[in-house]
Amino acid sequence: MPALFLDAGNLFSDQNFTANQLPADVITKNKWVVKGYGEFHQTAANISFNDLPYLASLLSNEGYEERVKELPFINRLISANVRPLDSQLHAPGPYVIQNIKLMRGAAGKELRIGIVGFTEPGPTGSNVIAGFQIDDPRAAAKRILPELKQKADVIVALAYMPQEKAQQLASENPEIDTIIGAYKTTTQEQPQHFGRATITYAFDQTKALGELRYYVKGDGSIENQVNRYIDLDAGIPDDLAAQQLVADAHTEFTNQQSSNAQLANTSTTLSANSPYVGSQACAACHQAEFDKWAQSGHAKAMATLERKGQQFDNDCVKCHTVGFGQSGGFQSLMTTPQLANVQCESCHGPGRQHVNAPAKGYGFMPTPVGCVQCHTKSNSPDFNFETYWPKVKH
Repeated sequence: MPALFLDAGNLFSDQNFTANQLPADVITKNKWVVKGYGEFHQTAANISFNDLPYLASLLSNEGYEERVKELPFINRLISANVRPLDSQLHAPGPYVIQNIKLMRGAAGKELRIGIVGFTEPGPTGSNVIAGFQIDDPRAAAKRILPELKQKADVIVALAYMPQEKAQQLASENPEIDTIIGAYKTTTQEQPQHFGRATITYAFDQTKALGELRYYVKGDGSIENQVNRYIDLDAGIPDDLAAQQLVADAHTEFTNQQSSNAQLANTSTTLSANSPYVGSQACAACHQAEFDKWAQSGHAKAMATLERKGQQFDNDCVKCHTVGFGQSGGFQSLMTTPQLANVQCESCHGPGRQHVNAPAKGYGFMPTPVGCVQCHTKSNSPDFNFETYWPKVKH
């Protein structure tokens, strides 16, 4: 069977903004994500609740047709339970159908693959985000799947939801053949089977390619589904076209960040309102500890990302900076360079109050529990506390 390329959700960066607050560089970055999906022939992508702040601008009725001409993958962004409340927003399609021809068994037989998307509400239970209503995915499944079953031979559900919710979706809807889920997971467990459905999960951060193979009988029905993960490490050569697209994207949104910083005349001096002070402030009283840190890989953490071209990937940046995503924390290399790298406050917490009033009790860091918040198996597969800890112990 020819390959289909699917994304189960959580496509865009910096979802901690509302639609009208998205910075220009974030909009540019997300536009390149949509462009990349189209350039590399992605079949479909599910919309998650995290994606809605950017989708509000992408699916605005104003200029919609022109955006689709520039970024035709917009029509491959799907959700069966996300609908606009604002009449000025375009509704995403609930599903797409891809016709494919079998290459083995009943060679030449055409199968219709129906791909449908579902997302849970936000973590706070919010079901209204950026002008979109998130309906109950279970109710949406009951409504849309019988319709899709009339049009498709095989149904693949892309589900951005916790594992137990995906299991419930499978158990309640016998029309589903496969659920590909995603929800902050790095698991490489074997697929689960609920009724006729097979459930597997996509890796977070695209550090592994999930490959689900269908074994099809002569009549076109599915006999078996086998899953594996392919680590996208140094053993997989880079694609030249993908490299060029990433380079062009980095150039555009880096220029946007630089322009924003110049327009704002942003000072690189930390505001007194920031709870962070930077490692230089710690050195005044903790010189030996500072010197130990300065010789460690933590002090060069951003350079590690820059060598890989990942210094603007927020999924990576959050573990290579101080206070990313927090008020007064790292924002960008343009505006807050002094909070780049894994510094004292990355582990010990905001230090301004301690600097202003030094006292015992500040900064306890439990190990190795604190370490593995960033040194996860997928981020740091070679991490071993016993060998890593002496390099930073102080």
